[in-house]
Amino acid sequence: MKSNLFRMSAFLCLITLFSACEKETSDEYQSDMTGRWQVERIETRVYDASGTSVVSSASIPFQPTDYIDFKNNENDELEMNLGQGNRVAGNYVVLMGGTFNISLSNKLLFCNTESLTEKSFIFTGTVDNSNPKVTETYYLVR
Repeated sequence: MKSNLFRMSAFLCLITLFSACEKETSDEYQSDMTGRWQVERIETRVYDASGTSVVSSASIPFQPTDYIDFKNNENDELEMNLGQGNRVAGNYVVLMGGTFNISLSNKLLFCNTESLTEKSFIFTGTVDNSNPKVTETYYLVR
């Protein structure tokens, strides 16, 4: 009897533990990333066929007017203003686990979040169909 009671108590504790651990849904993640972010820098890396980074470059310093704006609208639009008024529009799609895709007129990025807080957003995007492989790491702040 004691053994069954112990097992039942242990089972209930495990269920309570797992139900208390709440994963962030894609909707919650999207609301955290939504809005205008100032671009601090963008680092570009080019990889050889073995996956070794062969070229790494940090972009020129950006101005306070340079931004990426993840809009919270029906079409999940994105607006980038990078360097001397070079404004580009596109869309983004939030997936699970801190991943999302950015679709711009000239490229598609498959992105993984490195860090996302109220004041800082760092993500790395792999350029689709780039040969050799190219990644861009975006450092954004509010």
